[in-house]
Amino acid sequence: MKLIATQECTSRIELAKKTGLSKVAVSHIVSEFIKDDIIEELDAKPIKGQGRNPIHLSISSKAPKMLGIYIFRDECSAVLCDIQLNVLKRSGFLLNAENAGSLFSLLCQSIDKVLKSAGDERIYGMGIGALGPIDIEKGMILNPPHFYGVRDLPIVDMLKERYKIPVYFDSQYNCAALAEKYYGNGKDYQDFIFVGIANGIGSGIISNGTLYSNVSGYTSELGHMSVEWNGNQCICGNKGCLETYAGARVIEEKLQKMTGEVLDFEGFCKRSYEKYDSISDDIFMDMMDKLACGITSSVNLLNPAAVFIGHQGYYIPEQYIRYLEEKINAQKLVSSYCYVKVLKSYFREETHIRACGCSLLLRIFEGELF
Repeated sequence: MKLIATQECTSRIELAKKTGLSKVAVSHIVSEFIKDDIIEELDAKPIKGQGRNPIHLSISSKAPKMLGIYIFRDECSAVLCDIQLNVLKRSGFLLNAENAGSLFSLLCQSIDKVLKSAGDERIYGMGIGALGPIDIEKGMILNPPHFYGVRDLPIVDMLKERYKIPVYFDSQYNCAALAEKYYGNGKDYQDFIFVGIANGIGSGIISNGTLYSNVSGYTSELGHMSVEWNGNQCICGNKGCLETYAGARVIEEKLQKMTGEVLDFEGFCKRSYEKYDSISDDIFMDMMDKLACGITSSVNLLNPAAVFIGHQGYYIPEQYIRYLEEKINAQKLVSSYCYVKVLKSYFREETHIRACGCSLLLRIFEGELF
């Protein structure tokens, strides 16, 4: 099903070649999926000079859908999407200090709205993409900075108890890395780092074609890698954390102070596309230098072939992305032997919403729900 959903294989012949299964075995499995309205057959376009054209296979519009839950500092959303990450329904709310105490109740209201609008759609389960730090094994949001005092929240158990469906959980950046691997520019790479730039900075790692994880249940926190041993004080207690220099909110505040203009991060990025000014250029270049410092350390540790920049980082003007790429490759240890590409996320600024259910999608593709 993964091969068909990601369009790596679109016919029974291709599936047999890719999997090593016999044509009979492939036909049997495909027939079961068709019977269950998970896969459908499409008319093949005739190819001149060929005999019988292979029948194309695709995910059926009647296939079960996924619930994706996105939890971040200033926004929470519930979405209904198919396994190709097309968003079909969405409901959400802005989160702040006033309503954070009602987080679970508000989240359930959004989920209920999505489920009501879904009607008779079959649902595989629910996948949550949340801000960190989190404990994946225990299904808990631990103690995120600037999260209005919300901590040690057993979100997985709470949602399982209420909705009685499978619920899976991961960091929003791991979810983004999976989305990039399944359907984005990461399809061409076995090893890459997804770097999400928002209020903070986070990362998801794909190593040897799979999502990096360990037995601790904790996720990687690139934003809290120190790039200055005695630098800015971070709310985590450490000094010099990358996100205190290169987070979108930090850059936004610097630009507002230095230019006198009241724009958000996206607005400043768009303005830099339209006209040059030395103040903004200096701030963006310093941001790239700090990102290069943190990312280069990760590159030396993991040796990825590519780095993907996403979330609000998608808005960064292209000339700064190219500078970042050059800087990383000049600084990394094996600079003359392999070149690391720096690319923007395939899902543009919608990565967080389209990817939030990928902790569930991973289990679907691994066969845990069949």
